[in-house]
Amino acid sequence: MAEFDQDHAAGMGAETAKTANQGAATPQFIKIKSLLRVSHGRDLRLRDGDIIIAIDGELNTNDVDAFRALGAKAELLEEKLLLTICRGEVVYDVFAGGRLGAEYDYADAEESSAAAALFAKHHMGPKDHYQNYEALRDVQRHVVLYDTGYSAIATILPPVWLLQHRAWEPMAAVVAAYATSLVVHWGVFAITAILLAIYFHRIQFRLIRNYSLFTEHYFWHVLAARTSAEAQLVCRQIDPKCQFDFSYVGAPEPDSTTTPSPQQTT
Repeated sequence: MAEFDQDHAAGMGAETAKTANQGAATPQFIKIKSLLRVSHGRDLRLRDGDIIIAIDGELNTNDVDAFRALGAKAELLEEKLLLTICRGEVVYDVFAGGRLGAEYDYADAEESSAAAALFAKHHMGPKDHYQNYEALRDVQRHVVLYDTGYSAIATILPPVWLLQHRAWEPMAAVVAAYATSLVVHWGVFAITAILLAIYFHRIQFRLIRNYSLFTEHYFWHVLAARTSAEAQLVCRQIDPKCQFDFSYVGAPEPDSTTTPSPQQTT
């Protein structure tokens, strides 16, 4: 009888250990319950229900309080956290500059397990290889995608940089300014070139953002990626019908509709 009790206890202990190991292997992730009306999370185009599965490439095993503390620390030190987000079947990364301004909840066991499985297939590179991209989309699902990092070409050769981004009206204005100042005097041309270089050095991607809004492309998505091709792939996963001027992911399927579905609008 004592022998049976020992075997039974050993079996129960092994089962308990197995359950504990399974729980440890799949942590309970934090998910966004709701976002404040004005918040950093809204600026990053996060949504209610998004699961935060990793920070800087490591599984996010923090509880809500610890995660809030990490955000506050990053904001204080002016650092960025590379968050890996699970939205449905899509996993993507985004740089956050501090607290998201959100209410949090915990994903249930099924959601956490599915998110962990998707993250296992998500290839992460070194953090310093990533750059935030902003995607703006019009009603025809045409997407303007640009990175928010500094570009030396924008400072040195503004017309070339504008040509790369197909910003025709600003490019025409810059060329006209060069031509007019050169006709007046070479010294005026030099001053104009220097002033434009300073201007483009400071404004850069905000100019492209404003021009995209002018052409009726509206904020849609923000993500971190290593290349434009990788960023386009994430956009295509979120909206299979989106299209780009210079596409690395090919054309969308031919049965596309002209307007996005309600789930793809924000």
